Amino acid sequence: MTFRLSPPRIATWRRTRTHELADYGVFTVQRHEMEDGAGKPRRAVHCFTCPDWCNVIALTPADEVVMIWQYRFGTDTMTLEVPGGVIDPGEDPALAAERELREESGFAADGFELLVATEPNPALQGNRCFTYLARGARPAFETEFDDLEECEPVLVPLDALPRLLDEGAVTHALVLCGLERLLRRRALR
Repeated sequence: MTFRLSPPRIATWRRTRTHELADYGVFTVQRHEMEDGAGKPRRAVHCFTCPDWCNVIALTPADEVVMIWQYRFGTDTMTLEVPGGVIDPGEDPALAAERELREESGFAADGFELLVATEPNPALQGNRCFTYLARGARPAFETEFDDLEECEPVLVPLDALPRLLDEGAVTHALVLCGLERLLRRRALR
């Protein structure tokens, strides 16, 4: 028997007024006055407005995943991630993924296929993260880091990835989501 998801019976809420409270460059803070689907006023909420992001899972011909070590300000730790970053205004997400792969790892790839698009935190943010799968990854460029960025590329055998994920070596939620999607798709083949 096939499961069929029913649409919601509740109505979408509406923003009746929006105030921008602060602009911090990488995000803005907004206050939204709200009413529910029946038109009843609700208390105000605060949200972050962030640009869309991209991640790229690049596979070499030897089935290695191009990953990077990167220092993260929020956790004050080094994290093992895939290349990724902010999509510039008007930039195609696939081209942003190609750019981020080049800048952060020095690798190029033969093609970019959308693996998954997620909403990083829909309770507070309206942006999306596009994760691409790139095949035929190979070293081709010098890295080009932003002024607040430094990355160290590392090649991880695809077969070792499930163990690394189970051991908690990858902690970035959006990276985990993309890697798990890749592994699930491979398992279904």
